[in-house]
Amino acid sequence: MNTHIKGVKGEDIAADYLVKHKYKILERNFKCRFGEIDIVAVNDGFVVFVEVKSRASDKFGLPREAVTPYKRQRIIGAAKYWLYLNKNTGAPTRFDVVEVMCEEVTVLKDAFRN
Repeated sequence: MNTHIKGVKGEDIAADYLVKHKYKILERNFKCRFGEIDIVAVNDGFVVFVEVKSRASDKFGLPREAVTPYKRQRIIGAAKYWLYLNKNTGAPTRFDVVEVMCEEVTVLKDAFRN
């Protein structure tokens, strides 16, 4: 299975998990010149920008470790643009990272604040 197909499968697993845990998915795979956001959702009154990282094992580290400072800045730029396009510039926001490893899901809420 190629990495794109694995990534899509991981995003599908993450989206299903989030819906079951009271996230309302607004958009998936938002792309712009600033970057890409895997999932945009609403949860607990926040607009949540979700980065999904999938791994078959932790042999090369935890999935969350792949969200580098550069990647964070790209996601934040894309999120600002998404908010602008959707006229939600005053909405409270949060950045979550969802790890999918061997179909086990871990949600790191407010992951960029750490």
